Amino acid sequence: MPNTPFFSIVIPLYNKENYIKNTLNCVINQNYQNFEVIIVNDGSTDRSIKIVEQFKDSRIAIINQENKGLSTTRNVGINAAKGEIITLIDADDLWNESFLKSIYSLYCKFPEISFFGTDYSEKHSDNLILETKKNINLNLKNKEFIISDFFLVNKFQSIICQSSIAFKKEIIKGGLFDENINYSEDVDFYLKNFTKHKLAYFYAPMATILINVPNQITKIGIKNRTIPNLNKYEKENPNNKTLKEYLDFKRYMYAIQYKLGRDKVSFNNSIKHINYKNLSSKQIILLKSPLFLLNLLRFIKNFFLKRNIRLTSFNN
Repeated sequence: MPNTPFFSIVIPLYNKENYIKNTLNCVINQNYQNFEVIIVNDGSTDRSIKIVEQFKDSRIAIINQENKGLSTTRNVGINAAKGEIITLIDADDLWNESFLKSIYSLYCKFPEISFFGTDYSEKHSDNLILETKKNINLNLKNKEFIISDFFLVNKFQSIICQSSIAFKKEIIKGGLFDENINYSEDVDFYLKNFTKHKLAYFYAPMATILINVPNQITKIGIKNRTIPNLNKYEKENPNNKTLKEYLDFKRYMYAIQYKLGRDKVSFNNSIKHINYKNLSSKQIILLKSPLFLLNLLRFIKNFFLKRNIRLTSFNN
């Protein structure tokens, strides 16, 4: 292996003893092999780090720290990276064996681009793996292309996840994760970087994120957590129409979470900056619905999801 790896793979690790072995195996078995793996152990209290230590691969480095949260943990790994391209994978997610090869192909085809990503799937159970709803023409499936307006194509569900993104090391000076944010760190990362950069994209699901895993931030909930300052990005980019639409969609998403968490103050703070023209009629109805109806609809949504039918509020 060359002295300097091409890829630096950063894995934040906190109490994932039931998942980290599969995650590391999918990394080690990549078709593209010129990489290092930086595992940042964020004060795990289970057997996670013992499982990692069973892997006898000189490319794996472990950094141990007291529990500091996901953003800090990712930043520690990113700052320790030696590779030209940094890519992230959470300790409970999986890669297709050709993920790194796909990123390398994007890097070679679009050398002027600093960010690279692929589509991903959601694994809800062993028998239920779903692709998310993207605002991209299906004719572009399995093709490589540049996305100039990240916020336009993210009007529905995100086209990338934190386990399907890579970027050149040169951008990290101004593009690291905000360590004050402990909910939707990824959204702030996208806002910070994709108001300045384009994305080279491979429209095929090369990563799989596991849903309903213990210790996931989305399972802990939004109440009393620090979210991105959406108003700041709107003020900094007053003429960016698609950014405004994206921000209003995120405000809607947070508002629904606040309502479900019975946090009326945060709910009102979220909706007061929304331009309702940027929401679908379904979304507006949901914002105005009583809590019991939201809970009922969530139950119905999960019922159909288990039967491989996804109900969304993205369209009118």
